Amino acid sequence: MTTLVKRLTFSSLFVALALLTIFAAPRWIFILVVEAFCLVGFHEFLALIEKKGVVVHKLLAMTLAVLIPILTNWGAEPVLFVLGILLVFVLYFREDLNSQVFGSVSMMTFGLVYVVWFFSHLIKMHDLIHGSSWVFYTILLVKAGDAGAYFVGTKYGTSKLAKHISPNKSIEGAWGGLATTLVLSLLSGFYLKNVFWGHLFILGILVSVIAQIGDLVESLMKRDVGVKDSGVIPGLGGVLDIMDSLLLTVPFVYYYVVFFLGFQSAH
Repeated sequence: MTTLVKRLTFSSLFVALALLTIFAAPRWIFILVVEAFCLVGFHEFLALIEKKGVVVHKLLAMTLAVLIPILTNWGAEPVLFVLGILLVFVLYFREDLNSQVFGSVSMMTFGLVYVVWFFSHLIKMHDLIHGSSWVFYTILLVKAGDAGAYFVGTKYGTSKLAKHISPNKSIEGAWGGLATTLVLSLLSGFYLKNVFWGHLFILGILVSVIAQIGDLVESLMKRDVGVKDSGVIPGLGGVLDIMDSLLLTVPFVYYYVVFFLGFQSAH
């Protein structure tokens, strides 16, 4: 199978899973799927930082990663962050862990926030009025933008976007991703009927920019540790590779919808 065929095959499977989970599955199934992505993605993140020689207490890290989506569901994740960081420091009072405290605590905390908590905002988004549509909107724009950037960049890309970070990304591909995202955002007015088109225009541009930044952030981290993919999913890399362009985008869309559009939780 060529890389393109693998990418399309496994992308189709993830799209089908996403649609079923967002629109047809019970709420607890949606939470479990988000939880699964958070745990696998965070585990891949821990594997990346281990390549830099940072030793993390895995049992504690994964336990906190399990709890964050659950407490996000209850709106109580700030309590977990305070108690979790307190527990981490108490654990690192052990003499054999003293030499690792700066690197371990910093990287563990960063990973929990960046990978687990940011992605857990899908639960908050899903609970909004018309939340399923907003989850669909966000994933559609981000992943279609990824596809648009890939195909335009493959065919027309000549000018490197950030060669020192990701040699295959081009400025032409970035414009292709932006155009794809913007068009789909405006067309989303057909199912987001009460949203002014101006907001969809702004969101279309900002989602594309933030998603591409998120993609570059993970590319930067992988380049730092000398790996191409975070996992072994054919054509897609790892779960963290699937999540990368969503990690910054999901919380951004959630807070935009809440603060600028006034959507409230339905629960």
